Amino acid sequence: MKKILLLLPLLLGFVFYSNAQSADSKGVVSIAAKKFKNMAETGRYPIIDIRTAREFDEGHIKGAINIDFYKKSFYGKMAEYKNKPFLFYCRSGNRTSHALKKFNQMGFKEAYELKDGIIAWKRADFNLIQE
Repeated sequence: MKKILLLLPLLLGFVFYSNAQSADSKGVVSIAAKKFKNMAETGRYPIIDIRTAREFDEGHIKGAINIDFYKKSFYGKMAEYKNKPFLFYCRSGNRTSHALKKFNQMGFKEAYELKDGIIAWKRADFNLIQE
């Protein structure tokens, strides 16, 4: 019993250390609209709209660039962002969830997907721009 009590703090320390490691690891993650907006407003991250050109023209997040998910060149163009942090979104989160999985497989270092896409952005009553 005494050995177990001595090992307990060591075991708990290991559990907390492993949880802290996974919480700090980057990769490609999904975030809520408010956090996405706050990060976008810092100007530190490229914002990539992966919808079609038509969808993009109908309204997009200020500062976003359009790289169409449905184009054959999509992953090739996105490879430019593999080692730098960026934000990305689509209409509902469907395309970004597919891209998110592929980006993680490709070893992307740090990217943030707008959870539930433009739908969540509008639901949060955030503005879109048209150019």
